[in-house]
Amino acid sequence: MKSIQKPIVSFLSRALEKRAKKFSKDHELTLLSPREIRKSHKDKLVIWLLQEGIFLQDLSLKNSKPFSLNFQYQKEENNNKNLLQRCFSKFNLDYQVYDFTAGFCLDAFLISKLGFKINAFEKESWLFEFTREKLLKNKIDKIKLQNRNSLEVIPEVDSKSIIYLDPMFGIENKSFAKKEMHFLRKSLLDQPDELIESSLESEAELIVIKRHKIEKKKTSKAPSYELKGKVVTFQIFDRRKN
Repeated sequence: MKSIQKPIVSFLSRALEKRAKKFSKDHELTLLSPREIRKSHKDKLVIWLLQEGIFLQDLSLKNSKPFSLNFQYQKEENNNKNLLQRCFSKFNLDYQVYDFTAGFCLDAFLISKLGFKINAFEKESWLFEFTREKLLKNKIDKIKLQNRNSLEVIPEVDSKSIIYLDPMFGIENKSFAKKEMHFLRKSLLDQPDELIESSLESEAELIVIKRHKIEKKKTSKAPSYELKGKVVTFQIFDRRKN
């Protein structure tokens, strides 16, 4: 089974120590001072409480720096018609989108730029708080992020819905992901099979699953069609009657 690293919480000024203590307690994470991290935790994942907000850092990566989320960069990087936009441009804006693998909400942000309103769900509490802070700071109001287990939400989904699933790729090559995704892969236990199969049994008329192009995992049901790119493939299950 994949080994998971729980992030450590730290701070870069005494003025933020109290906030860091509260964050570590709220999310049941270890609190260490920067000095303690330098002494014995150079390979760890760190959640920094800074004056500017919450930042993340993977100290095992060479020349790593604390990072936040840049939604504007995400928009500019994807200003051409990419696969995700091609996929969702086929769907009616009346459909409610459920992102059951929210993470940093980067894909949810791109989907929202097409006009969809999104309910996103993240069960890991520290990740929920980090991402919520960034959504609020960037005034992104079409994404409603909730700290809930997606499996508990699936029975609430009605037919006029699109379920979006982006399970973390089971590929360990560093060239396949940016620093944000590496952080999530190391810190989260991703067991998507139950979530995927439960989604396929839901009332939702549309289900979209993001896959890596070389990943061979199969579902109990065959997709209606696929959109294939250089790196990822979207499997679309279209159960609309018309």
